Amino acid sequence: MSVATFHAPNFHAAEASIVQRLAASIQAGPNRWARLVGTRKTLADVSEEMQVVPAAYVVYDGYVVLDANEFEAAIAHRWVVVIAVSSAAQPRQAAPLNEEAGPYIWDVLHALHGFVPEGAATALIPATPPRPYYSEAKFAYYPAAFTCTVKHNIRRGVMPGKPGKL
Repeated sequence: MSVATFHAPNFHAAEASIVQRLAASIQAGPNRWARLVGTRKTLADVSEEMQVVPAAYVVYDGYVVLDANEFEAAIAHRWVVVIAVSSAAQPRQAAPLNEEAGPYIWDVLHALHGFVPEGAATALIPATPPRPYYSEAKFAYYPAAFTCTVKHNIRRGVMPGKPGKL
């Protein structure tokens, strides 16, 4: 007799599909430039001086409840793709870093804008990102932010599909 195993939905299911979509777009084909596409864990596991660049890291940045009642909720997840570049220019000299990162940011926007990640009810939509960060170690980090909506129902769980009023 077999026993069915219940697997709860993954609140962060979108992460893996966002990483896959980015890797297919910026690590393959004519526009390939990323030596690495990873997650926050990938970035945290290596010292800054040893990181591979250019790279893109997918980072979860929290959620906002858009609408909810006792049975359903519409939740907007925020995902940030951090583009890491380096330059031999003087630390904190932004121009060479900006010049390198500019096309990469467009490639990330092109790859993800309109993409519906796993578990989402809506496509990724660009959002206002945090400011770039320029490190003393001649690295710069350029964020691109996106949001997507997930609908949850206490009886049916995650409900992919068209968004709407609850």
